[in-house]
Amino acid sequence: MSMAGGGKWMREAEQLLVKPFRLLTTTLLSLLLPLSFLLLSRLSAASFVFSLIKTPPQTESPSFFSVFHYTNPAILYAFVSSISVYTLVLGLTTKITATDPNRSIPFYPHVRMAWLTLFFVQISVGLGLEGTNSDGLIIGSERNFLSRLVFFFGLHEVMLLWCRVIVRPVVDSTLMGGDACGHNRREETGVERVALAVSCGTLWWWKLRDEVEVLVGVAEAKRALLLLLPIHGNNVNGSMEVGMVDFVNWWLYYMVVTIGMVRIVKGSLWFGMVLLFEQGSRRSPRGNTSAHLVSTASPVHYDDEGDIKV
Repeated sequence: MSMAGGGKWMREAEQLLVKPFRLLTTTLLSLLLPLSFLLLSRLSAASFVFSLIKTPPQTESPSFFSVFHYTNPAILYAFVSSISVYTLVLGLTTKITATDPNRSIPFYPHVRMAWLTLFFVQISVGLGLEGTNSDGLIIGSERNFLSRLVFFFGLHEVMLLWCRVIVRPVVDSTLMGGDACGHNRREETGVERVALAVSCGTLWWWKLRDEVEVLVGVAEAKRALLLLLPIHGNNVNGSMEVGMVDFVNWWLYYMVVTIGMVRIVKGSLWFGMVLLFEQGSRRSPRGNTSAHLVSTASPVHYDDEGDIKV
């Protein structure tokens, strides 16, 4: 009995330690996706500023900056674009009344592929944010709070898919062992959803709320400069032209906004369906209850002698 009790106590203690660690690790790794948007916006802003002043960047890590600034971080763009497009496709094709969001995801990468993706994104974001800074530069016209809020909803939706497809399978396979993808995946809890929403909202309000506007602001600023430079008789600089990277940044920003709009519309429809269901359920029990009472009323009675008669 003592050995059995000790084993049970050890399992309970392990669960008490594993669950908080799993929640913390999943939340922190899920923030890599919004941090990727922050890194791309800072790289875009740095490229725009250095093209204006025509001065090489002064950083403490020139070897890193030559890799992440002068060369196009195509792999990071590919990861962010792929997960964003996947989120938009799922948002447009999945049902509104799906109870488990994981069941609506048709494709899960293998754990090894998820490991490689998570490793590369973590290294890229960590070193990228270390070698760049914002310097308080906000490029482009300031958008109203409603458009920023729609972008936040879209970013949160993309981060949820990133967590369900990449982060959670890696964390679960590490802590529990085995293949955590596909049908062996673990259902997410309400605490995990709240933690992801709070962490994403905090990061968005602290950093992304202003800096992510650079993704679309650089393209707008370059277009405005191209219209103003010929008026003053200056030669148009080739670096002021809207390039492929600027277009991809603009496309990413508005695709996340589109995801947010889809999420808001589906949420509104779901809320309306819930209200209709509640109204229908309030009306139907009265008729069902009366019919049930009539049908269950027993016509059997007893006479004075105790015999049963119908």
